Amino acid sequence: MKQEVFRSIEKSISSARLSTYRNHRTSNNTLLIANYVLNAKVSENFYFLLQNLEVTLRNAIYDAFKKHYPSDDFFYLYETNSRGRHTRQEIHDYGCWRMLCAVKYKLRNEVHLHDGKIIAELNFGFWTKLLLSTDNRYTNIWRRIFNDVFPYYDTVHSIDRDKPIVGQKIDNIRIFRNRIFHYEPIFNYPNLVQIHDDIIEVLGWINKDMQELSIMFDDFQYIQEEKYFIQKQIRGNNVLAKKKRRFRGKWK
Repeated sequence: MKQEVFRSIEKSISSARLSTYRNHRTSNNTLLIANYVLNAKVSENFYFLLQNLEVTLRNAIYDAFKKHYPSDDFFYLYETNSRGRHTRQEIHDYGCWRMLCAVKYKLRNEVHLHDGKIIAELNFGFWTKLLLSTDNRYTNIWRRIFNDVFPYYDTVHSIDRDKPIVGQKIDNIRIFRNRIFHYEPIFNYPNLVQIHDDIIEVLGWINKDMQELSIMFDDFQYIQEEKYFIQKQIRGNNVLAKKKRRFRGKWK
């Protein structure tokens, strides 16, 4: 890649952002830009998978809760008192409750506020927190809803023992997701293949059809080929030539 072309691209992206790709064992400008493009391509592939997992998980948890607690508000916890009666407690696990408060405040001006709007605003961290929390108030709930949330999961020990294992796997995916959504390099992320396989596996625990849809449009297996193609294109400046041809054709 010509130096003037690299400087032009660097000016738009910023040297600070590109430096995160230079740290990945390369000082070659061509490979640097290739890593940047490859990272975008890998991230693009994961967007679809992560979106499917997040939406599928949150809907599964909500639907399972409403199945077992049809008259209860999902955004409150109900505890049984000494007389066997339910008492409403607007006290979730502290971390979850903070997230709920933030969402309710954000939607405070909504005229027709319903559960769907609140659920859509809650981030992935809220749902993983529900799984990882050791708060006793969640224990009985998960004992009742776990098999409905993960109907295709084969319990190894017990719900109480397996839930944190499942939760930790999903939380690892959440950490990876946050790197993508903050535009951080993930193309050479440690255990990238494992993270990919975990997403597919967890989707299969929840909904086999969503797992199949995700696999159908998943191009992860072609990432290595994409890497060689990107490097070849940039070395020959074919990318820039291709873009120029498209531009001229569009405006003729």
